[in-house]
Amino acid sequence: MEVRIVSCGIFQLELERVLDEIKAEWASDDFKVTYITPALHVNLNKLKDGITEALDMVTEEKIVLFYGSMCHPELSEFTEKYHVIRPQPRNCIELVLGKEKQRELEASDRIFYLTPGWLQNWQNIFKQGQGWDEIDARQSFGFYDKILLLDTGVCEFNDEDILEFYEYTQVPIEIESVELVVFKEHVAQILNEILDKRTFTDMG
Repeated sequence: MEVRIVSCGIFQLELERVLDEIKAEWASDDFKVTYITPALHVNLNKLKDGITEALDMVTEEKIVLFYGSMCHPELSEFTEKYHVIRPQPRNCIELVLGKEKQRELEASDRIFYLTPGWLQNWQNIFKQGQGWDEIDARQSFGFYDKILLLDTGVCEFNDEDILEFYEYTQVPIEIESVELVVFKEHVAQILNEILDKRTFTDMG
């Protein structure tokens, strides 16, 4: 039975990596993915339209919607008729780090998180999407003590990429290597749930 995954494109590289591993481990190739353009969440109407248009194109009976529960305040309402299954974490950062790790990091600092997908798309998100110039950005990011770039190992980025975002925000940027163990567990959990109808508890 094929499963259609409709996913935010912000973590396309991470999802491709773990799905390749899961397909090999499960000896299954039943997972097809549709990626929605990253950065739509800056406009809730565009995000809703992007998700519903993608779901309207799905022909498979089983659908996973790979978005955090807080990506849109009406996500549950406008996706209800599609009978999708969604991961429990609130956002893409919690999907990668896990709830407890994120709380641990935030206990000492006010942190803005970046994944490689965010670093690749920040101009679409903040400059084009939010319409922020450098003054707007520095005012908005001034709340944070640091920006933490979560290096998930799925792509390369250079000093120039990081420096450009630093010059835009004027907030120190740190890099932390992150394994995809938690992310993969979330993906495997939700695929198990949709295929086997098992019940899972929330992950840390």
